[in-house]
Amino acid sequence: MRLPRWVLAVVAAGVVVVAVDVAVVVVAHDGTEPAAAQGSAERSRAGSTPSPDAVAVIDPGARSVVATVAVGRQPTAVAAGYGGAWVLSRGDGTLAHIDAKTHAVVSTMEPDATVNDITLGAGGVWFAGRPRGVNGPLQTAELERIDPETDAVDRSFETGTGASVIAAGGNALWSTGYLGGHVRGAARSDAESGKMRKLDIGIYGDLVTADDTAVYYVASIGNRVARVSTRTGTLTHSLTLATDESLAAGNVPPSPTDVVFGAGSLWISTTDGSVLKIDSRLGGIRDSIHACRNALAIAFGEGAVWVACGDNSVVRIDPGTDEVGEPIGVDGLPRGIAAGAGAVWVTLNR
Repeated sequence: MRLPRWVLAVVAAGVVVVAVDVAVVVVAHDGTEPAAAQGSAERSRAGSTPSPDAVAVIDPGARSVVATVAVGRQPTAVAAGYGGAWVLSRGDGTLAHIDAKTHAVVSTMEPDATVNDITLGAGGVWFAGRPRGVNGPLQTAELERIDPETDAVDRSFETGTGASVIAAGGNALWSTGYLGGHVRGAARSDAESGKMRKLDIGIYGDLVTADDTAVYYVASIGNRVARVSTRTGTLTHSLTLATDESLAAGNVPPSPTDVVFGAGSLWISTTDGSVLKIDSRLGGIRDSIHACRNALAIAFGEGAVWVACGDNSVVRIDPGTDEVGEPIGVDGLPRGIAAGAGAVWVTLNR
């Protein structure tokens, strides 16, 4: 049976999202069983109860884990700022707020949307996802803002972004998702009104980061980067991460896994454990830094670049010298990482 074109479009969009999630497991194995899985197996054989999924809190000065905070099932995305950290647990659909001083969970909410991603900026903590129990168009997505002081939703927009990833910058939300009409791509949503505008960036950027000047979209399948002005919403620069000569020679480049902007550079983690340091105007790759065997996620803050690795560790990179520090061990497989509010926060699946 031949599938309708709209079904193919939806499947294609879903494959990218699923691939990002599955890649974490595949890359983490790297030919061996991750330490977290080994530990779970040993606990199972011993008859003990497995440790709950958690967030590791790292002191950026001491470069060691100072606390482990239990959260919901399968924590993935994490964002830090406004005096704490916000954690998305995909397994039970909850958002937890951790206080930066006490390292205690001060609130847990179950949003009225199946949350795909979270970000900080534009006055609060934003999340994006499809409304629960709504049989509407596939592109329908909620963009909601949490007031970090009250932990209550104070702004909500129903959009046609189909958002699967989001970033905040320039008083707007920048997303990628299914836009309807057999189209998947990028969009800008005004943080005040929710008004949406589709973006023409030439790639499907399933990774995104932003500041007040620019937003960067990275295609993990295709190894391309696009820079968009937050003022005009137009494409200003683009960059291919693999040269034609390299591809012609049969060299398969590592796939990007995450992206962050900081200290005047764009930083991209990849499946072979390297971190690419790229000029802010996408003028070229300044450095390729070997961080670990498999880099799963990346963050900037607290004066450094932080890389979550599939061997149950976190690595610090000095943004000035590109020097890589000693690995910091964490008790579980990292899924997300954020730096801010005086700490580095790492979501762990056990």
